[in-house]
Amino acid sequence: MEWNYEGDRGPDKWKNICSAFYQAETGSLQSPIALNDDPQLLSISQDLLTFNYSKTVFETSFFNHTVHLSPKTKEKTNIIEFNHKKYFLEDLHFHLPSEHEINQKSFPLEFHLVHRSVHNELLVVGVTVLPSERPINTTLAALDDKALNAGGGLSVPIDLDRLLPENKQFYHYTGSLTTPPTSGPVEWIVFRQQSFMRQGLLQAFKKNIGKTNRPLQPIKNRPIYLSIDE
Repeated sequence: MEWNYEGDRGPDKWKNICSAFYQAETGSLQSPIALNDDPQLLSISQDLLTFNYSKTVFETSFFNHTVHLSPKTKEKTNIIEFNHKKYFLEDLHFHLPSEHEINQKSFPLEFHLVHRSVHNELLVVGVTVLPSERPINTTLAALDDKALNAGGGLSVPIDLDRLLPENKQFYHYTGSLTTPPTSGPVEWIVFRQQSFMRQGLLQAFKKNIGKTNRPLQPIKNRPIYLSIDE
């Protein structure tokens, strides 16, 4: 079913496109949301989240208006454990600008690491991104632009641990997918701190992908947690 980020099939009209989109949006708490360091936030132990990532070769594809990377091998080698439950990485994709807002700030890009448990439960890790302070490498920038313009089918080796921010403090809440059908529940982990991306790569995303973020959704009366290092 065709949808978009603007116009008569934009985010505020998604639920009117078809019954499946309507049921997904009205049947679960929605994402993204605004996150902040409100002193009334509930606390959760940072030790409840552990990453067991390895260097992985991904294959690129283009759908839902953005670039996706999926592990080339079907072996479940990239695992996170949250609240004593294991989830396996199955997709990495990008939104511009960021979908979540952190302490009233939006960021140039946000990427999502989508994980699934053996019981088909979803957990998404959101990482907001700032441009690196290093000057643009024009040779790499040209390669970045060419790669993102290719449309898919490329093999990309990635050291996943290097994508994550050094400070692993995170927000946690329950929400939904951010593209139609925006179904839930989805367990969300959103890092409070940002990662950094080469300026040339960030520019290539802006040029080839463009605006791909869903507006903020009502928080309603749901618990939001901020991790503490015990």
